Amino acid sequence: MFGKFRREAEEKLLALAEREGILVDPVFTIPTVPRFGDLSTNVCFQLAKTLKKQPAEIAEMLAPKIKPTGLIADVQAEAGYINFYINYTVFVKEFLEGIGQDFGRGKKREKVIVEHTSANPDGPLHIGHLRNAVIGDTLARILRFAGFDVEVHYYLNDMGKQAAKVVWGRRRYGTPEGKADHATAKIYIRASSEIEEQGLDFEVSEILTRYEARETKAVAEFEEAVEYCLTGIKQTLSRLGIHHDKFVWESRFVLDGSVESVIERLSKSGFAKREEGALLIDLTKYGIEKDMVIVRGDGTSLYIARDLAHHAWKMSLGRAVNVWGADHKLVSMQLTAGLDILGLPAPEFIIHEFISLPQGGMSTRKGVFISADELVDETVEKAFEEIELRRTGMDETDARGIAEDIGVSAVRFNIVRIAPEKSMVFKWDEALDFERQGAPFVQYAFARAKKILSKAEGVEKATASETLGDEEKRLVKTLSRFPEVVNDAADSRKASIMAGYAIDLSNAFHSFYMSAKVLGSEKEGFRLALVEAFTTVQGSVMDLLGIKQLSEM
Repeated sequence: MFGKFRREAEEKLLALAEREGILVDPVFTIPTVPRFGDLSTNVCFQLAKTLKKQPAEIAEMLAPKIKPTGLIADVQAEAGYINFYINYTVFVKEFLEGIGQDFGRGKKREKVIVEHTSANPDGPLHIGHLRNAVIGDTLARILRFAGFDVEVHYYLNDMGKQAAKVVWGRRRYGTPEGKADHATAKIYIRASSEIEEQGLDFEVSEILTRYEARETKAVAEFEEAVEYCLTGIKQTLSRLGIHHDKFVWESRFVLDGSVESVIERLSKSGFAKREEGALLIDLTKYGIEKDMVIVRGDGTSLYIARDLAHHAWKMSLGRAVNVWGADHKLVSMQLTAGLDILGLPAPEFIIHEFISLPQGGMSTRKGVFISADELVDETVEKAFEEIELRRTGMDETDARGIAEDIGVSAVRFNIVRIAPEKSMVFKWDEALDFERQGAPFVQYAFARAKKILSKAEGVEKATASETLGDEEKRLVKTLSRFPEVVNDAADSRKASIMAGYAIDLSNAFHSFYMSAKVLGSEKEGFRLALVEAFTTVQGSVMDLLGIKQLSEM
């Protein structure tokens, strides 16, 4: 509905411009102060130079010539801006009659491959991987809701030295007890230390060579080690509501000849050169000073060669979006250049900056990292403590169940609300903020609304009201923006937009709740319809963000 209002305003402005013989490219914004309207455009500032008049004078001239009809109740000039006001009598009835569970859902669009997480199978996910996974999963949910045919991939590096060290360690030490990914980390850390101290890298290289040669024993050992670690990683992701459609093993592209084909094509591309037996690709044409090495002097391929083969396959399936960490910026540039040389399109990259706790940096090899499991456990425990303070006497089992839902949601929301290009420090007071910006604030609004509806079972709802208060208008307008927000987040690939909207919508509902009595009021039926519309939209928003829906808190 808000999109329809926006289109009406734009059409009327363009029609006026055509009648006046002027060219305009209107940009609309949503004013934060109600007296400046529901939509505002600065088009008069664009016209000032052409018409040789002040913006305020132009606005005073143009605004009266726009006749309010349909969803537009009024058009006014204000300090050089032209402001459009919603006809809420028409708007709210049409909105409430049209809303349903599929409100905001887009029509069928093309296929998109979303790759995220893709952590090495040498230990548990740490909080850096967690930021990647949450951004990727949330974006996949938004794209799917917007109508895209989404397939989510996890690219599994089973041919790196990390996996070989795990195999080497499992031969020596066996497998310790504990969650599979954490047990694997113990093996990897111990093996890395011993290999470095005793100079046993050649043994790791030999193991990897045997795997690349597909020797039966080596293949079995690698597959068992990788699958074992992956079991633990999947448990962590599942707890967070994150699932992948396909796990793509790096080794497949060596086995099917794809890597060999890519190397051969690049070697004949005119960008290739040899240095001490190694094959390098000159990327200065693409603004990259560092050569891309795809084959070592000993004839073995590097990770980038296998990744090029992987993307040559992936791009044949549809459009692709890669969620990568900031430490992969150079690789993303090299990959894009390499694919262009091969005559292939590149994926879109969402590069996220680092996330940390006050403790500092992380290294899996040295055993210095904060696992995703630890972060979630700590957040859930802090949520439980908060519940005990707020709900004394609640059964402990119930409290712990709610704490799990709040804690998991808090982790996801606190990560996704920050735009990927910004680094962030995870702070528990922000994540568990019940009052302003955390997931509990969003969950609390939803729980409040559900409680109202549960008490009003059987009461007939009304889709119209002769008059609307400011907070009713604010809630209706915010709810009606949802389809635009979905499209904006999907098309811009910015999941943080949806998080911002969740806070805006929750604020609008809380303000409505505090200012407008619902049950037993003279507008009970209408206000119940608004509350029900809120639960419909907020429920969809929470699903997109991976926030658990609670009927009580």
